[in-house]
Parts: sequence; C-alpha cells; structure tokens
Amino acid sequence: MKRIEKIFFELNHCPSERGATAGELAEKLGLSRANVSNDLNCLCKEGKVCKSGTKPVYYRPSQSAKRQNSDNILDMFAKSNPSLFHCVEQAKAAVLYPPHGMHMMLFGETGVGKSMFAEMIYHYACESGHLVDNAPFVVFNCADYSDNPQLLVSQLMGTKKGAYTGADADRPGLLEKADGGVLFLDEVHRLPPQG
Repeated sequence: MKRIEKIFFELNHCPSERGATAGELAEKLGLSRANVSNDLNCLCKEGKVCKSGTKPVYYRPSQSAKRQNSDNILDMFAKSNPSLFHCVEQAKAAVLYPPHGMHMMLFGETGVGKSMFAEMIYHYACESGHLVDNAPFVVFNCADYSDNPQLLVSQLMGTKKGAYTGADADRPGLLEKADGGVLFLDEVHRLPPQG
C-alpha cells in the first residue's frame, strides 16, 4: 500500500467527526508531518478529502469519497493489492465462519505487513458486526519472551497476588484482556517448543 493510500485509509477510520490534523496522522502512522501534509493536499485536489479550520487544519474524507469507500476495509485493500486477493478472501471467510469465526495464522517475510493485515482483519470483523465496535485488539510480541517460557505464561494467563516475589496484586493476562476481541501474537515462530 502506498503512503498516500495509508494516509487516506487512516483518515477514513478516524473516529472524530472533525477529522484529523496532518500532525495527528503523521504520529499515528510514524511518518513525516511534511509528507503527510503534502499527500493530504493532493487528496484535497482530487476531491477525496476536505479541509477546514486554520492552525490546526483538520482533514476529513469528502462525502463523495465516503460513498466511493462504502466497500469494507478488506475489499479496498484487495483492490489496491490485487496479488493479495486470495489472501483477503480467505481472511474474510475465516472471520465470517460460523459461529464465531476461525483462528488464523499469517505467514510472510519480515516487513511485508502481517501486523497491518491483522489490524485490517480486525476492523473488517468490527465492520461486519462479528465483533463489537470497541472490541479489544491486543498485540503481543512473542520475540520478547522467547527465552523465558515462565514469563510468557504469566503474560498470557495473568498472575495472582503472591504467586511470586513482587506479585503484590492480581494481574489479568492477555487472554482475559482480549476476551471478545482479537489477540495478535506477533513473531510467534520465535517461541521455543516449551513456550
């Protein structure tokens, strides 16, 4: 996905009615504010984005762009990345599988966008009504715990007060925090067999 497409995608999923500033979008996407501002102005010229206010300037999708983007998030992604059409269709089928969807495992080289695709799948599940709008999306990087299976278990399952030195309160695990939503286990292949 090109930078300008990422910016437009993020703007379309901005929860605020007033829109977002170039600075807010740049921070969220980890991009340069100048590049984001330039791309937003290009989108304005194309009629896809409207801007309002001065210092700060707020950008939001135009009404015609909203009508054009009535497709769900995964369909929009498949249109801009036709080589991933089959992957998108499989992800949609897994989300829609009765009664509560299926677990998924995303494979790919480092840096190809598995995390971004997982977040898109989550948004699709919310859009399609299979998850509530405020369902949790919990990301856990397993690589940080590859050498410590005990700590991994306590992160996933939680801990009880007094279970070990320093455990002065009950702490819910990631499984509990992600209940009713999505738990994305990033870099799961780095875990040892004990993990």
